[in-house]
Amino acid sequence: MTKKKCFICNDTLGMLKASCITKDGYLICGKDANRLDPSRPQKTYRVPIKLSKFINSHTANEIEDLLGIPSTVPYKEHPDLYKSKLSKVTEKLDSIADSAGKKADTLQAAIDEINKGEQEKLDVIKQQLKDANVENLFGTKKEIKALPDIIDIDGGEKILYAANAFIETNSILAVCTNKRVIFLDHGLIYGSKSTDIPLDMINGVSYFKGLMLGSIAVTNGAITTQIENMQPYPAKKMAETIKQAAADFKQTSAQSNHGSNLSELRELKGLLDDGIITKEEFAAKKKQILGI
Repeated sequence: MTKKKCFICNDTLGMLKASCITKDGYLICGKDANRLDPSRPQKTYRVPIKLSKFINSHTANEIEDLLGIPSTVPYKEHPDLYKSKLSKVTEKLDSIADSAGKKADTLQAAIDEINKGEQEKLDVIKQQLKDANVENLFGTKKEIKALPDIIDIDGGEKILYAANAFIETNSILAVCTNKRVIFLDHGLIYGSKSTDIPLDMINGVSYFKGLMLGSIAVTNGAITTQIENMQPYPAKKMAETIKQAAADFKQTSAQSNHGSNLSELRELKGLLDDGIITKEEFAAKKKQILGI
């Protein structure tokens, strides 16, 4: 193993020769270290703690300047010979810490970006609720906070109305969008649970008014979902909103299908005119497209 040397005089530093470490990790023998203090004996290798700390707070270049003489050895070209093992460990730890710090900064930046995106979506949700004149949503703060993960804002989904209610014994947030009706329950233990009914699957909505509270029944095929214990106005408003949203959605879908059918028929007629298909094939395909 190569022995370490003093970066000033190039002396080999053995066990009997005390040495100090500069701020940048270079070793200086006790004899040269003592030259920094004129009151110290010049031939001794013993270095006081105070002087050792002083050297540790200065770089090798600064020590050279303080001694008033340039180093006669190429310690900068061969730092391994003149630097302490401790400095290598310190440099490695600093490198690891720097790398970890950069990774932490990158991770934090990613988290901040995600949080920013989630906050922006939540702001959109709150604005949609405001635009829909939704006012009293007492006890549904957690459900509202979970809506950005459920509502497909990027896909054009928009809240038309919302109200707090009960399904069986569970407190829920009922939300009607331009695509579906959502029932959201955010529990303390199991997190968010949501079920939804696509608007094109709804074939009946009923509103019932009791002495103090109202309720809604949403029919989806053979399944009827009872939404109970609602304030009368929100219950009535929700029922009307679901009916209108379902009607609008089905009408839009029908128009879209009609346009698609016309496009298919035009394409089919072109194939007939070009002689690619027969009249019999055209007639059979036409009936299939029109559902007759």
